[in-house]
Amino acid sequence: MLQSPDPARPDAGTTLISEWIVDTPDRQDRAGRALLGEWGELSARFRPQAFLRLSCFASADGRVLLNVAQWTSDDAHLAFVREHRAGMVDRIDREIPGIRRPGPIRYRLTHTVEPAGAGDDTTDVVVARTEGGSASDAVRWAELTAARLRAAPPAGMGTAHLFVSEDSARGLLYAPVTQASDIAGGRRHRLLGAVAGPSAGVDGAGPSGGGQGVP
Repeated sequence: MLQSPDPARPDAGTTLISEWIVDTPDRQDRAGRALLGEWGELSARFRPQAFLRLSCFASADGRVLLNVAQWTSDDAHLAFVREHRAGMVDRIDREIPGIRRPGPIRYRLTHTVEPAGAGDDTTDVVVARTEGGSASDAVRWAELTAARLRAAPPAGMGTAHLFVSEDSARGLLYAPVTQASDIAGGRRHRLLGAVAGPSAGVDGAGPSGGGQGVP
């Protein structure tokens, strides 16, 4: 069974979130399979101990892959992608040309909101963002959003997590939701699959279920 990542896991020193713009549902599915396959192979072959998990989500409109990567540290991630990123991206781009990658953003978890009776056994998530303004704006947005969700959590929302980027210029809300739930201003995604660190393997990289652009 597919399982969404735990954004609050204590060994995750850094969380990288990136979008791949793929434009169509078919390209979205093919790119997701290719990315999960590449990361599964690299994790098995090189066993990077600092790599914890890569989770790949498909946006509901079929245009975007959302990639959530968890590592123990920024330095370990950067060292790994310096050595392996170029070959990985080249192989994926030969199979699915034209993917646009704005680049990953490094986030730190700042708030967790757990509604009473929250259920997180869902593979759907809603992601909402803010960016721009002064460096303190994202911090304030995260504080206000967390307070609002604690006071009035939307029906069907699981444990929500608020992140602020390393440079404090961007904020991000990540919240599991049921099929019937939604969060204003957010984009819904479903989990395609995940690759765990060297001690585990690939979770749901099949049909049921990204240094610029690669987490």
